[in-house]
Amino acid sequence: MDRLFLVEGPLSPYLFIFCTEVLITHFRTAERLTLLTEIKVSTASPAISHLLFVDDSLFFCRATKEQCEVVLGILHRYEWVPGQQIYFQKSSVQFGHTVHNRLREELKGVLGIITVGGMASYLVIPESLGEAKTKIISFVQDRLQAWASGWPARLLSKGGKEVMIKFVATSVPTFVMSCFRLHNMVTRKLASAISNFWWSSSGQTRGLH
Repeated sequence: MDRLFLVEGPLSPYLFIFCTEVLITHFRTAERLTLLTEIKVSTASPAISHLLFVDDSLFFCRATKEQCEVVLGILHRYEWVPGQQIYFQKSSVQFGHTVHNRLREELKGVLGIITVGGMASYLVIPESLGEAKTKIISFVQDRLQAWASGWPARLLSKGGKEVMIKFVATSVPTFVMSCFRLHNMVTRKLASAISNFWWSSSGQTRGLH
């Protein structure tokens, strides 16, 4: 029996999701045929070849010409289905530390992507995780202290400070804490910045706790 589906609202978001499902299916098929090698960031983590978030897409494979050509072929097939074109000039590629410079240049030519590294951070988290974790997470502390030093503490009542702490200060590290376990030193400094903001009368001094 024929069925009629009624969809309220714009149709384009639904079509975008349908096409994305096809894109995911192509990657999973390539994984099953061992044409692509997924990556694991730790022993207990799942192996992945792609991550999609809204209109941002991240694809992973082994740094070989053959696997890069597989990824490129899947992307070109995706372009053909919805009629969308991938803006390779705005795309970037990230290599592992053991990939030699000569191979990097070859793979950049295969992919047609010349930008290496991208935006330095994604969703306020540094995209390169090669440094010590305490250094990576320290930017949360810097960001919170920038908030605290910029707030006009002299003009706020205790109630106003409480609102700022509950709805602004505590939201700064929330996303990072969902991905990483913060070092004790970092959490102490975050708590110290909030305490100084709460007890200071001028916003410039530590105040009497």
